[in-house]
Amino acid sequence: MEKIYGRTSGLSPSELKNLSRLYRRRIPPREIITLELGKTLSQVSHELKKTITLIIDRKGKIEAVFVGDSHEVPFTEILERSREAKYRLRGYRLIHTHIKNPKLSHPDLVTLINERLDLIGVLEVKDGGVPGRFQIAHLIPPNPAQEMWRIIEYNDLGRVDINFEEFIKELENEIERSYFNFGGEEEREGVFLVGFSTRSRLEAEESLNELESLAISADKVVLDKTIQIRKEVDPRYLIGKGKLEEIILRAKQVGAESLVFDAELTPAQVRAISEETNLQIIDRTQLILEIFAKRATTSEGKIQVQLAQLRYMLPRLTGRGIELSQLGGGIGTRGPGEKKLEEERRRLRKQIEKLERQIEEISRRREHTRKHRKETGIPTVTLIGYTNVGKSTLFNTLTRSGVIVRDQLFSTLNPTTRKIVLPSGREILITDTVGFIRNLPKELVNAFRATLEELGESTLLVHVADSTDPLVDERIESVERILESTGYDSIPRFIVFNKSDIASEEVINRLKRAYNAPVISAFKKETLVTLLERIDREIERITQREEILRLQHHTS
Repeated sequence: MEKIYGRTSGLSPSELKNLSRLYRRRIPPREIITLELGKTLSQVSHELKKTITLIIDRKGKIEAVFVGDSHEVPFTEILERSREAKYRLRGYRLIHTHIKNPKLSHPDLVTLINERLDLIGVLEVKDGGVPGRFQIAHLIPPNPAQEMWRIIEYNDLGRVDINFEEFIKELENEIERSYFNFGGEEEREGVFLVGFSTRSRLEAEESLNELESLAISADKVVLDKTIQIRKEVDPRYLIGKGKLEEIILRAKQVGAESLVFDAELTPAQVRAISEETNLQIIDRTQLILEIFAKRATTSEGKIQVQLAQLRYMLPRLTGRGIELSQLGGGIGTRGPGEKKLEEERRRLRKQIEKLERQIEEISRRREHTRKHRKETGIPTVTLIGYTNVGKSTLFNTLTRSGVIVRDQLFSTLNPTTRKIVLPSGREILITDTVGFIRNLPKELVNAFRATLEELGESTLLVHVADSTDPLVDERIESVERILESTGYDSIPRFIVFNKSDIASEEVINRLKRAYNAPVISAFKKETLVTLLERIDREIERITQREEILRLQHHTS
């Protein structure tokens, strides 16, 4: 006998047998449901006094008979494989009964979108088990009215006049056209961005714009985005549950595969949100870690990124998948899932310990290199700044090097050092480093300890800022906060503003007055004379101060 899913407890063997006979029915591909099947379905539902749900494929084969409503159907258990294309529908329709209620419910419509069903239909069961009105709904592509579905109602099942085979083909073509018009791509992951703030909308918009840049740098396609402003954080979902449901439905409509939150979600929030949708849940920290993983090309960079990812993953392990979290044992016992979870945690901790030892070794090697540099007496100048401000371009122009330069966030991960000569004839070592970002994840700060230690040995820091960035003052503050948090804020430094070739004269004058800083274009070598002269003067000042301190110490 074919399996009957759902609320089957209390059903007799003969009732279960009647339900299993439904599997024998075949529906012509042109029809949504036959009148004969509708009559049988209504009669069975009436006799059992229960809602009966059918899942039907495009060939007209009944894949599952479920006792219960549409939103209770365990689709992942019943339908193991989904269709691959992002803009395709699931390839299944769901028809269920409502006793004396001919209307699709809100949970029905949510199920339609969440599962990307071809169609959902409700058949009214009237007195005596006679089929009544029939209502169907299907998805529609994104539209100006922001409608998500279209509902069609028939007073009589026998009056349904849709050629389902032609209808579904045309609907999928329409959804496919819309997906690509929205900017979707076949090979790149489509994401929906979720902004959140307890402060101002302007601040939330600025932060979301940065998140969009991060998503693009991670090679994702931003299909849509939204912001919620709340007085306080929702401890379970970050945003309100009603807003979350709205976001999930919209994300499904535009064909997104992931929700990307502009916040660091707690492990509990990731689990709670994942319970509401089968979309992948990504937070800001995870997105930054993903970018670093893509950029890491050297063994050192890969080790540091892997360590950061494992440290991030460890406390979130229970939220990674239902295969672990839903296998727990009874009270006072440890089930297979719990044991498997503990084994996975132990494995991760061992990996973390191994990587930490490798990081220590990297630190020792770097320390040896720095010690050798120090012995030469050559001052070291390190370029620092917010990500994507043009540090690597400036480094290449100053040193005639070939460090990778891309108009994207975090294109540089590993420090690169070269020797240059200043206008006075003094030799210095200049170093290009990884860019900073607002709220840099602590996992990255800790993992990139060996890289950041390069800053600690610098004679001088040159803080490169983007003169065209409307938020340049906030970016400068973010870099200063990171220097303070890492203990490197005592190192002498000054600011230089890049991209003078595309900044307005008004902005340049304001920045010069506010920061007493040189303004340059990293692409134009002739503009770098003032920068090199400033470095020369600062190095001379630092050298003189160190000499005075050395003499004072010697005298004492």
